[in-house]
Amino acid sequence: MPIADLIFVLVALLAAIRGLQRGLVAQVFEFGGGLAGLVTGILLGPRIATAVSPEGGPEAIAVSLITIFVSLSIGQGAGYAIGRRGGLLARKVHLGGVDSLLGAASGVGVTVIVFWLIASLLVQAPWTGVAGAVRRSKVYALTGEMLPEPPRVVAQLQHLLDTSPFPQVFAGLPRRIGPPVELPSNRSALRAARRAEGSVVRVVAPGCGGLRQGSGWISDEGTVITNAHVVAGGGSVEVESSDGVHRGVVVLFDPRTDIAVVRAPDLTGAPLRLSTGTVERSTPGATLGFPGDKEGRLVVHRAAVQDVYDATGLDIYGSRPVTRQVYELRSPVRGGDSGGPFVLPDGTVAGTIFAASTSDEGTGYALTGAEISDEVRSAAGLNDPVSTGPCTA
Repeated sequence: MPIADLIFVLVALLAAIRGLQRGLVAQVFEFGGGLAGLVTGILLGPRIATAVSPEGGPEAIAVSLITIFVSLSIGQGAGYAIGRRGGLLARKVHLGGVDSLLGAASGVGVTVIVFWLIASLLVQAPWTGVAGAVRRSKVYALTGEMLPEPPRVVAQLQHLLDTSPFPQVFAGLPRRIGPPVELPSNRSALRAARRAEGSVVRVVAPGCGGLRQGSGWISDEGTVITNAHVVAGGGSVEVESSDGVHRGVVVLFDPRTDIAVVRAPDLTGAPLRLSTGTVERSTPGATLGFPGDKEGRLVVHRAAVQDVYDATGLDIYGSRPVTRQVYELRSPVRGGDSGGPFVLPDGTVAGTIFAASTSDEGTGYALTGAEISDEVRSAAGLNDPVSTGPCTA
């Protein structure tokens, strides 16, 4: 039995025993008060956490969870104090047995709902062990089929928990990673990379208390496609290519899709062609990028398409839902790879890397060519700087 399901069974059993002892009436008020406190805490938690720690991280997580716990405890305590009197009245009119049985059932029911909410929060946690345990839960899979999508605020709390540099690909239960596909040979991947590597650049955006680093690819003369989360909150941008460092400005910024266009007039390099057709599962290729742990070196990974689908996640700020068409790639993605291309054997760009899987280090995600085609098409005529919005957490 998966560990998450074992925990659920134990907690549900304890809740049933407790409900049997306290009865339905007392628990209705206790749960009602607790629910009111929980909702209040969930609404206030992210706001207080953002005020205390605007950049997120462990401190914001702790503040948010403490706020929820305190609010829940206050509501639960007040509800129990009121409900206890109702339970005593039920026993006086000889309904104690029915009250106890219904209390046990309600205890289990509430456990299901609480488990569903907490599991929905942890399923995309940055701790792969925890997230993986939730994904393997049969109880969570069943609640996902029977219950509606978790409240939107759960996705916002997930964003606070997430300390990775990537936006959330999925809001709620992530799609199961497809069966592994065969990777191309090293020779095939290098052949694809050689056709594109001269047009892949490193993007550095000073701002937000440090340097944001990512990758990008040349789509037209002096024009670079990258991710919005790479340049968010920055001012000037530097583009590093094989022939030096070039000053650039952001001329298109789309925080929903997670695409940005940088204009660097002095940049040289052959533009890469974007494929707007959807490629099929098992299509081979290579991913290229400048991961932060490689000291600015271009890294090539063999890659293959495991799946293609529309994924409903959050924008780069974790505030609004957005649906993107993505490739699920069998290829690792690290911080700094964002904005790099997924190239086919003939050197055309099939997608732009933007995120990594939270459960499988060998899986990454790329925005499909069709998803970003409008931005790429309009990029050639853009020259004026635009706002890059606030910093991401």
